[in-house]
Amino acid sequence: MSAARLHLVTDPADTTAEAATGGPLWDVPVPLTGPNTAPPPFPVDVFPRWLGDMVTGVARFTQTDPAMAGTLAVAVLSACAGGRLEVEPVAGWREPVNVFAAVIAGPGERKSPVHRAMTAPLFAAQSTLAEAARPRIAEAAALRDIADRQAEQAKAAAAKASDPHKRDDASAEAVAAAIAAEAITVPTLPKLIVDDATPEALIGLMAANGGRMAIISDEGGIFDTLAGRYSGAPNLDPYLKGHAGQPMSNERQTREGASVDKPALTVCVMAQPTVLRKFGGNADLAGRGLPARFLFALPRSLAGYRAVDTPPVPEQVTTGYRHRVHDLAATLAEWEDPAVVTLTEDAGRVRRAAAEQVETELRPGGTLYDMREWGNKLSGATLRLAGLLHVAHHPADAWRRPIDADRMADAVRLAEFFAAHYRAALTAIGTDTAMENARYVLGVLTSKGMSTFTRRELHRRVSRRLPKSDEVSAVLAELAALGWVRNGPDGRYELHPRAVAEDPGSVDTLTLAPDGDVSAAQDTSEAVNVPR
Repeated sequence: MSAARLHLVTDPADTTAEAATGGPLWDVPVPLTGPNTAPPPFPVDVFPRWLGDMVTGVARFTQTDPAMAGTLAVAVLSACAGGRLEVEPVAGWREPVNVFAAVIAGPGERKSPVHRAMTAPLFAAQSTLAEAARPRIAEAAALRDIADRQAEQAKAAAAKASDPHKRDDASAEAVAAAIAAEAITVPTLPKLIVDDATPEALIGLMAANGGRMAIISDEGGIFDTLAGRYSGAPNLDPYLKGHAGQPMSNERQTREGASVDKPALTVCVMAQPTVLRKFGGNADLAGRGLPARFLFALPRSLAGYRAVDTPPVPEQVTTGYRHRVHDLAATLAEWEDPAVVTLTEDAGRVRRAAAEQVETELRPGGTLYDMREWGNKLSGATLRLAGLLHVAHHPADAWRRPIDADRMADAVRLAEFFAAHYRAALTAIGTDTAMENARYVLGVLTSKGMSTFTRRELHRRVSRRLPKSDEVSAVLAELAALGWVRNGPDGRYELHPRAVAEDPGSVDTLTLAPDGDVSAAQDTSEAVNVPR
């Protein structure tokens, strides 16, 4: 990268810095991370109390950003209502409510405990449905076995018949018996949620479960599958059509194949930043529009600021959450056709205003112009979020009432959160290795207070990440070209005085460290989600 020099620093602060170091004025350094602004916090108050308390309780107990549990809460609602509810803002437009989401956080950010707490009721509902289905499965299996044996006996009798008239009658009976046996379908144990599945297996799972399925995983393996790690050309149809609700089939898995007339797939992946870069940087996936279907959340890392031995989520909060999600999932799983909900007049006005704003921001110079592939889907995504929030606020009868203006306004706020985080995800995807190493080294220099140093001294500090001296030299050349370090008159490197203020953070920290007055350890009654 060529050096980028801006205007000379002439403010009083930098004059002081010059006097302190005894060297020439510094140029303004080129930022390594873009605007030093963290994406907005998750608006937990869009949820009803039973769900909001669970999100903030889990965040406090695990000492994680509420964006992590909050995004999982959206995915859990999608797993419950996807394929069972549609939003009709105007005649002729029906939007499903299933969503794709991705939570991006570095190693050790406690993704698994949050995943376990938020998805537990779905697994419990799945067990309840399985227990209820076992007698029906056993009965169907017995009837199928009897019918198969009768068909075999009829076939044998027809084969042995010597009289032509009797042979014709026996053959007709054998054919009828075979058709009757084939008509008896033995259902599989119902499933609501899986951790991972190949595209071919996913179609079969959806076909066996009313067209619905949820993949909610605390690992990024599904991103590897989609990026072609295990197959040079993965079948993306279950994801693309499962998100849109378009008919799909798979004739390759079995001779009969599996088909789904109206699929509703929910996906929520918790992955590390390196996985995001591989997934988002895959040109084939981007060309098919798959990354643009995801709602990304980049929770702030609280590592280094976490409280120790925090209290667990209150029992009444956990119990209320589990009962509501369990009952909602188990009830809607028994439905066959989706309910259609409309908007009140006031909600319609809120939706139109938001849609018009989205259209404006898609113009050149607008905030969505550089992410049009995602922005073009934003109005539809907002309706999906409105439907899910509607279900959360009215879990007993959401399908019998229209979506009101408050829920629509909350969906707009939640969509704005995901828009800001998608923009941050694009920045992370576009960060190359050289820039990552430069950020890492600058972070080490800043945190260790190395205002002057030699290459050898720096190498000792970063040898685990950059074991070769040539790698350290390359990074120093990059930082020098960007104006962050320079060679001093005594042969030592000097660090720009503004480096301490820049605080670039570690390479896999996609959002900034928390402010001193904000912590996931706060009580649920405190306003942890107000703008800050």
